[in-house]
Amino acid sequence: MMRYFLIILALFFTLEAREVSSFGAGSLDSDNPYGLSESEKIIFENKKQIRVQNRQISDLTEKLDGMRSVVESMSSKIGKTGQKLNELNTQTNNDDLEDFRADIEELKRVQSENYEKINAVLKKLSSMIDEIDGSYVTKDELKSLSVKKKPTNQNRPAKLSSGDKLKKAVALYRKKYYTKAFPIFVELAERSYKPATTNYYLGEISYYKKRYSDAIVYYKKSVGYYDKASFMPTLLLHTGISFHKLDDDENKEKFLQALLSSYPNSNEAKIAEKYLN
Repeated sequence: MMRYFLIILALFFTLEAREVSSFGAGSLDSDNPYGLSESEKIIFENKKQIRVQNRQISDLTEKLDGMRSVVESMSSKIGKTGQKLNELNTQTNNDDLEDFRADIEELKRVQSENYEKINAVLKKLSSMIDEIDGSYVTKDELKSLSVKKKPTNQNRPAKLSSGDKLKKAVALYRKKYYTKAFPIFVELAERSYKPATTNYYLGEISYYKKRYSDAIVYYKKSVGYYDKASFMPTLLLHTGISFHKLDDDENKEKFLQALLSSYPNSNEAKIAEKYLN
């Protein structure tokens, strides 16, 4: 029994030594390591589980030593009682003999129970060591793990150019994703990239969100950069309607009349006539 216990402990310390020699990296010994790769995270979790099992094994070993001490003490008592029994065999006091025999039987029963407990602890120790061995990740196994690599400059998506950002913002605008498109137009306008166009779209988004005062400001900026753009009929119409919504009839008429005189055959001009009548 003792030999079996020593073999188990030897196996455990062999496993512990193998784990240390293979994975003795500095940061992995920390309680809360950071910046670990996926494979290092797996190793750290294994080490953490093994540390917990080590503590459990230590507790079981201490318990085992305690029971062994009790068994050894009881074996000594049984030996002394047996000696006394042999001495009493030469005497005729049967009552004393029966008492000693009863004591010996009780000691043997208790000793047998302790041996059973020791065997149970040994089995548990063996099972825990098997678990440690089964959860251990070797270097060869690590090589087969599909570890996600951190993105490098080569596989990071390229930054969008200003032209691509404008295309993206216009596409979002046409889908009526105004909240997503607005900050892109703002960024481009602040960088003075096609300011007439970007301010026009900012005005349009403000117009459709019924922020008419903001729309007028953006339309004014757009015209200041370029007043011959293809979107000018819409810009003049929506500026006039914005003034209409703000109950500013004087400015409404100025812009709608400018639309009628500059683009008389446009669809926007037909709409403007309805607001002037």
